[in-house]
Amino acid sequence: MDSAIVLTYHNIGRPPRGAKPHGLYVSPEAFRLQMSYLKAAGFNVVSLDEIMDFINGRSQPRRPGKRLVALTFDDGFQDFSDNAWPVLKSFGFAATVFVIAELAGGENLWDCDSLNVRKKLLSWETIAMLKEDGAIFASHGMTHTSLSSLTGEALRAEVAGSKAILEEKLDQRIDYFCYPYGDYNEETAEAVKASGYRAAFTTVKGCVFQADNPYTIRRVSIKSSTGPLAFAYKLHLYSGRAARRAK
Repeated sequence: MDSAIVLTYHNIGRPPRGAKPHGLYVSPEAFRLQMSYLKAAGFNVVSLDEIMDFINGRSQPRRPGKRLVALTFDDGFQDFSDNAWPVLKSFGFAATVFVIAELAGGENLWDCDSLNVRKKLLSWETIAMLKEDGAIFASHGMTHTSLSSLTGEALRAEVAGSKAILEEKLDQRIDYFCYPYGDYNEETAEAVKASGYRAAFTTVKGCVFQADNPYTIRRVSIKSSTGPLAFAYKLHLYSGRAARRAK
């Protein structure tokens, strides 16, 4: 197996009137169709643990010969629980939600003014219920701040502080971090590593190869403009043997 792919979602729902940009939304109908395609086309939907096994050369797919795909959801919006999780459960698919530790149960304060919409975030109670139901959670920082603007204790608070809160709330180890806005540099990546995370995820477009740097893992974003043909094209472009030519 030459490569794997990590998909990125934000909102699974319909944008309210006046909201922008609409690209962050995937309709529930489109999302179900995408999950159906993953199943029908024979992709092996796996957890981030299994992506790490692949990077480290320890991959043993549950279904040998199937192409590895992981599903990630940034920011921890309530519509993950309302619209995404029931579909994921019906297909038996693993998924990881990157939660903003200090804002859980609140709203998207980091971009509500620029997007002209306030979006509800998962509460700790809902997160706990989803965890018990099989959903996986990881860190998206403390407040969704651009990490490259921070140094020293402020940087540690965003990275290590969010890990500590999630571990306390969920009573489990938190291994994965997602850079807010996809913003990272050498110092922020080192801070993530020093805080005890196994890996970190970017917004850099591309597939995942064995022996990749686990603190700069590439992903492929799925948006409202990703129609059925575009979705299939992205999957086949960034996975399997064709991926190396597309890197």
